[in-house]
Amino acid sequence: MHEDSGQIIIQTFKEEGIDMVVTLPEEPTSSLTEAIRKDSSFTSLTVAAEGNGIALCAGAALGGRKVVFVTGIAGLMVGTWALGQCSAMSYGIPFLILASYRGDMGDHSGIPGSQLLLFKQVAEPLLNTVQVPYRVVNKKGDLQRTIRDANFAAHDYGSPVAVLLSGEVLW
Repeated sequence: MHEDSGQIIIQTFKEEGIDMVVTLPEEPTSSLTEAIRKDSSFTSLTVAAEGNGIALCAGAALGGRKVVFVTGIAGLMVGTWALGQCSAMSYGIPFLILASYRGDMGDHSGIPGSQLLLFKQVAEPLLNTVQVPYRVVNKKGDLQRTIRDANFAAHDYGSPVAVLLSGEVLW
């Protein structure tokens, strides 16, 4: 992730009153999660499993915390069962998700193209299936507004909302 993207994200989290960040380690967001861990403005928790991260965010949100889950698109897809339980159609638990969007056009990660295409073909339909609103942001200039809009929407809708990070935000 570009360093300035990480700075924009952290500053926007602070402005939005987000005080807890749950992370699932993955390469594209590693610099962001490391910066968050060092920032005393946040309670930062690292999980080893996708569903655990989503469940932890749900519990924190129910307890009144403003929380975000930072993960990758693969982790988000693996955690969709837990995510679907949090959506407005089930329990209506509001929290924000930031996920690196592997497989979007312009991904220079070195992952074989067929695997990247699978992420692209499955990720967005899967979020639609579990009825989790999302937005793809691929320009740094749109990052702050998208995070703000998504955080507002999560609380307004009573549902997790995902921001998928791509393009110049990551690469």
